[in-house]
Amino acid sequence: MKLAVSRISQSLSVLYVLAGPLWVIPTIAQPIQADHTTDTEVIQDGNRFDIDGGTRSGDGSNLFHSFQEFGLDQDQIVNFLSQPGIKNILNRVTGGNASVINGLIQVTGGNPNLFLMNPAGIIFGADAQLNVPGAFTATTATGIGFGDNNWFSAFGNNDYFSLIGTPSVFRFETLGTPVLQY
Repeated sequence: MKLAVSRISQSLSVLYVLAGPLWVIPTIAQPIQADHTTDTEVIQDGNRFDIDGGTRSGDGSNLFHSFQEFGLDQDQIVNFLSQPGIKNILNRVTGGNASVINGLIQVTGGNPNLFLMNPAGIIFGADAQLNVPGAFTATTATGIGFGDNNWFSAFGNNDYFSLIGTPSVFRFETLGTPVLQY
């Protein structure tokens, strides 16, 4: 009986070695992917991702982007394209995965503040870099408030036209399931 168990174990080991690589399907992840709710364009050129388009507030001073996924590997660059008159670029990540940043985040074309909101988490690695002319805010909030109860929400629809002025408050709501489970 002991010999039979040993042969079965050896056979399973050989099968695993031969078939194991078939179980692993390589995927090429797109580290930054728009979710198409704000007319955001992600233009990739090699390791550089230019972020253009988006949706502006009614007074034109705030620019909003929405992403399904947002992360950067080492040597990757995300470049937010701005224009004079834009005071704040506000970004949300809706896909439910934490943003892992190991590359360069930069803004060109103006002096706006940059906000990154991801309730699932934001992790800055050892190779993360910032080149932002204004202030930079990273938050796990579920909303960023403007004036009289107007919210840029991390989930669902937003009335971008009414989100005018300066962001002034964060909202933290309990998510349906914990981000980290043990």
